[in-house]
Amino acid sequence: MKLILLVTFASVLGLTASSLLPTACGSNANILSESSFTHKGAEVKLTTISCPGSDVRGRSSLVNPTKPQVVSQCDAVANPCISIVCDFRPEQPTLLDCNDLTIALEGLSDPILIPPSTGVNATLGTCTYIYVNLDTVEYSVCGSTFGTLSTETTTDCFGTSIAGLCFSPQIPGNDWFFTVGAP
Repeated sequence: MKLILLVTFASVLGLTASSLLPTACGSNANILSESSFTHKGAEVKLTTISCPGSDVRGRSSLVNPTKPQVVSQCDAVANPCISIVCDFRPEQPTLLDCNDLTIALEGLSDPILIPPSTGVNATLGTCTYIYVNLDTVEYSVCGSTFGTLSTETTTDCFGTSIAGLCFSPQIPGNDWFFTVGAP
């Protein structure tokens, strides 16, 4: 039952197992910023995208609106995937590229700031991770969180696919989704 609700939630956002990438934030998504860094001679590209209308629950923020709050999403143990939907499309990332992307992101010294209703694409070779903040407050996401969520997703899907969609508990302060897939 919970999986059906999560898949329904994904379809409300315009996501299905066959359309996870590159349209994780729908057809109205815009590129807000791009940057890159090198890991083992390969380029890791970080792209921040808008996710208009992603706060589909319409709840108000739990924080004082005059004082912006940043919620740390750096403790991946406290923020596991509640449910994972595997992506069975033929375009699959290689496990080697996903492992290299995980290592590259875990090596970042500063967390990645993800404002409400935006997402960050991290791409290396054939592998892309997308972390989307569905909350009403900014998230500070450590590279280790990207690594943990990618490992959790690929491990759960391994054998049938590598790509997949991971859902958070979907509560204030912990409301996001994460995808692993091909760019």
